[in-house]
Amino acid sequence: MKSLAGEVAKLGQTVLVLQGGGALGAYQVGVYEALCEAGIEPDWVIGTSIGGINAAIIAGNEVPERLPRLHAFWHRIESRPPWGDTPWGKLVSHTAAYWNTILGGIPGYFTPNSAVAWGPNALVGVEHAAFYTTDGLRKTVAELVDFEPRSRG
Repeated sequence: MKSLAGEVAKLGQTVLVLQGGGALGAYQVGVYEALCEAGIEPDWVIGTSIGGINAAIIAGNEVPERLPRLHAFWHRIESRPPWGDTPWGKLVSHTAAYWNTILGGIPGYFTPNSAVAWGPNALVGVEHAAFYTTDGLRKTVAELVDFEPRSRG
């Protein structure tokens, strides 16, 4: 039986297109993992929103580091309810996770913008006019993506 990777190689370039949507972004890690297990590495990776972040992590790392870095990213932004796996935590988990995210953000991804505390009419400038800041995401991506240009294998 011929390998799937060999059959795919005959077709030409392999392009992995990843769209946005938080939960969908997590599923994309599984898709990429399945491709790896089949011996298929994309020649091109394209994405938008969370798919763009996943694409940057894939394209911005050497092949052996791609999957571990994707897992590291998703582990960093995983929601962790404050009460954990306790009976109380199970009872209020969805509500607690919701309010925890609204009020505290997701470390390494986004956090509340302190400039919002001044109210909707505060003169904060365009760069601070959002309810949340993605400075944590900028730092996380910089740690997980190698932006130095070179040939990827």
